[in-house]
Amino acid sequence: MENSTSYPASSSSATERWNVFLEMAVTVSRASGGAIWNVQQRQPVLQSQYQLGSQRLDTVHEQWPGHVESLARVIQTGKSQSLKAKFEQANGSSTLRLLLFPILSGQAVENILELFLPEQSELADSQIESSVQQLLVWATPSSEARTNSNAMEFATWLAHIHQHLDVAKTCYTITNETRLWSGWDRLSLLLAEGKLFRLKSVSGVDALDPRSTTVSTLESVAQQALSQSRETIVSSESDPKSFLQDYHDRTQAKQVALIPLLGRVHSSNREVIGVLVCDRFEDSYGKVQTVEDLEISCHHIAVALEHALRYEDVQVSPLRRCVRRAFSQRFVKIISVSALFVLAGFFLSLWPATLTVTGTGFLEPQKTRDVFAISNGLIEKLHVTQGETVAESDELLTLRSPELDLEVNRIQGELTTVRQQIDDLVKIRSDPRRANEMRQSSAELAARGEELKTVEIGLQRQLDLMKRQSKELILRSPMSGEVITSNLESILSSNRPVTRTDRLLRIADLTGDWIAKLHVDHRDIGPVLEAYRSQAATVTFLTADAAESSKEAILQSVAPSVSTDAISGSTLVFDAEVKRSVIPDAKPGTTILFRIDCGKAPIGYVWFRRLIDRLHGWWTLR
Repeated sequence: MENSTSYPASSSSATERWNVFLEMAVTVSRASGGAIWNVQQRQPVLQSQYQLGSQRLDTVHEQWPGHVESLARVIQTGKSQSLKAKFEQANGSSTLRLLLFPILSGQAVENILELFLPEQSELADSQIESSVQQLLVWATPSSEARTNSNAMEFATWLAHIHQHLDVAKTCYTITNETRLWSGWDRLSLLLAEGKLFRLKSVSGVDALDPRSTTVSTLESVAQQALSQSRETIVSSESDPKSFLQDYHDRTQAKQVALIPLLGRVHSSNREVIGVLVCDRFEDSYGKVQTVEDLEISCHHIAVALEHALRYEDVQVSPLRRCVRRAFSQRFVKIISVSALFVLAGFFLSLWPATLTVTGTGFLEPQKTRDVFAISNGLIEKLHVTQGETVAESDELLTLRSPELDLEVNRIQGELTTVRQQIDDLVKIRSDPRRANEMRQSSAELAARGEELKTVEIGLQRQLDLMKRQSKELILRSPMSGEVITSNLESILSSNRPVTRTDRLLRIADLTGDWIAKLHVDHRDIGPVLEAYRSQAATVTFLTADAAESSKEAILQSVAPSVSTDAISGSTLVFDAEVKRSVIPDAKPGTTILFRIDCGKAPIGYVWFRRLIDRLHGWWTLR
């Protein structure tokens, strides 16, 4: 497991299970790292640690005041403990909050989960403990309905839904990844906006048409469901709920489940932040999760959505909130209103402000190389795994070409036949009696021998060429680095067919500098390009795992054309160089939130830039 270190404390399957549980717990709680302690003879023994570096935790934890005592109290009382510890780092010291949760076997503490959280965490201890208890359903071996395979699938699903902090991307990921994991035919996600519910994503649909009947029907169904009950509503075609009869008729759904998504507030009356609508159009096929499983997963869906919603709310400028409140007030006297507009006009036109553009992007190493299939064939053997370090010319993958194998066998057969004919001819020429019986002169036999030797030479050359082509089917690393392609074993499974120019692997040098891929909205391209050409732009960005500290990058290049996708819309990609020392723990594909300072401009243009640009374009083209 990536960034995870295990120490033998039980069977390999149990160790793997707890490693999966540890990674899921760190992901859900937004912790910096975590560890699992195994209790042996009422003493804690480190079993595994995740994202805590290469140094073992049990060699340094005695230096933290109260840590050993807190572990002992957890073992003795079976209750959670919390303490603070100060850590010295290269860029200074930082204080983390340590949470210790007991994992019980009967009445005894079997393991202890330890999470390393920022001092000011956005989740309360009770919220984190509730998430941990939910994850234990998938980690404990006593749950016969959960196998290691299911736990890995659930862990993959959980990592995917927590991958983004953008609300639109999070909704899109939740519906599509939950559909793949659950086996239900269609999932729709609606978010609460005031007293109404708005459809944000439907699995398998890239872009929603707000004018379609499906959108209005789903929003109406969610509104009616939540007005009746905050509990899960399940309706079948044979026995439909009264307000879902029309929905069944329109969609031909065999079964419908409406599951409310409850925000993790401290009060018992938890706020509904959304609704997950699950549809099945066939009676049963393959592996399908139950409604109870979906209800458990909706707990984690609500956590992921609340993270994204909070993160989006933080990005709203306080100054813009003040301006909106000021403009919403009514002034009694007309002269006061006029004076205010005049002053505002001077202020908006003359007061300088920094023009900033924000957006999302991702990180990738600057030096990367793709490995492509050089010919059509089948995958015979995969020599590397994700995260493995390779040197230049190391074997990565072996391909096999059935057509080439068949041709080699054919040529070898013909070559064997020709050589046998040559041997027979030599014997005939050495025996005059047999030569007389065949009624051929020595000259004819010599000519036939030369002809066969010529054929032999030609076939041998063809065979040598085929063998060289067979050796070229062994794909080697074009550079030294690390294999960063994920899910290698599944996407490059044995005997999977490939075609020429298929991209199979990606190798990257993680030790060098990195590139931040900045997706700039097409409405913000103008000021960013101008600042880029004048070398006046400065770039700062935040990563999802370290949102409390910003990092700097340098604009390096711009893509030649605008790209379009269903989530981000039309964007122009700018490449910004990032020093490896700035992001020592970054992983390829890490999502970032960036800000580009494009220099000074009148504050009115900064605030109303898009409206001004639209009016300017209309005026120019009128």
